[in-house]
Amino acid sequence: MIKTLLQARQLRHSWRMPPSKMEELQTKKLRAILRHAYFSVPFYHRKFDEAGVKPDDIRTVEDLERIPPTTKDEIQRAPIHDILSKSFDPKKCKRDITSGTSGVPLTTYMDKDALDFYSAVWLAVFRENGVKFLDKKAIIGEPRNFQKRSWTEYFGIMRQKYLSIFDDAQTQLGALKTFRPDIIEGYPSSLSIIADLNRKQKEGLNSRLVFTQAETLDRETRKLISLSFEADLLDYYGSSEFSLIAWECPKHVGYHVNSDCMVVEFLRKGDSVDGSERGEITCTSLVNYAMPLIRYRQGDIGVALKEPCPCGKTLPSMKIIEGRTDDFLTALDGRIISPTIFFPYPFRDFSKIKQFSVIQENRNELRIQLIVDGNSLADEVLNEAEKEIRKVFGQDMQVRFEFLDEFKRDPSGKIKKIVSRVPVSFG
Repeated sequence: MIKTLLQARQLRHSWRMPPSKMEELQTKKLRAILRHAYFSVPFYHRKFDEAGVKPDDIRTVEDLERIPPTTKDEIQRAPIHDILSKSFDPKKCKRDITSGTSGVPLTTYMDKDALDFYSAVWLAVFRENGVKFLDKKAIIGEPRNFQKRSWTEYFGIMRQKYLSIFDDAQTQLGALKTFRPDIIEGYPSSLSIIADLNRKQKEGLNSRLVFTQAETLDRETRKLISLSFEADLLDYYGSSEFSLIAWECPKHVGYHVNSDCMVVEFLRKGDSVDGSERGEITCTSLVNYAMPLIRYRQGDIGVALKEPCPCGKTLPSMKIIEGRTDDFLTALDGRIISPTIFFPYPFRDFSKIKQFSVIQENRNELRIQLIVDGNSLADEVLNEAEKEIRKVFGQDMQVRFEFLDEFKRDPSGKIKKIVSRVPVSFG
């Protein structure tokens, strides 16, 4: 804990140093992790060689263009020993699962030093955004991600209450009113349901801050949550692969990019865009040595901001133009289910799943479309997934699995992973 506090303090100081100093630090970290990836990760050793690039050829961030971007599909298809550093034991790393924007499941690994660093980043960001050590925070999320009570909470410091995203909105709202948190954290889709109910019941929560993440936050949803909770809403942009990538501050002028732990580029057809043009957000980790990801395509669209934020931090800023958007799902009893948590929740074994999509044509049926190795999954895997789905949606929910060779794309070329044709009625 002391180490995290000290590191967070150092980070907050570095976010105000001259941009040239941050660029110098970023370049130093970049060159170090590129050398590590080349000599320790078979996947990147081949990728560099095929491009005719050696680590020492990359002397600046701009030189990264010489390395081809990495796609999620490439990482997904590679065996673990090919994408993990030979210097790390995967059993001693944190294993996580992400499905991203297109329903492509991916297992990621993060080493302890990277985890510790990101813990300090989160703490520093919270402190920058006005979080106090005596604040109470309510976190609405998936039960399997709930953490054990920390030792600090026994002294009334950083108290947290976890609420299940699978509970109905009235239960969640009741728990919030009882706990009276200073801070509420959750997905925009889930919080919008609670906010709508709270608005109709006209009872204030007296919370000071709301943090959202993992989904695209549109203007209407932001307004609904902020007005209903009477709190300032700050949005975070991140992923399982990189933890926190960028974040809002109270000035609400774009998102501050954590350039001390990653390089963020905006690409179009593999090339960097000019100035403030929109491009695909592409990240290079500077801290995760267990599973380095270099020029990894996030799938979201953003744009770099030229003007500095009036808050005084000198970190580069960006805006998210287009990101993760999926439909709400509806349980048999009318509960609205956030799309963000659907995967990988039902599946205990997803190693053969290459891509998935969920379609709800009516209240009583869910169609789970899958692209898998071998065009099938073991009956026990499907039976277990069906049981888990019915726990959330109701025991009489009809669940149908379909195995496809490929998915249809919308006119923009994207695949929507959650599609519902059931009208949603909040509250």
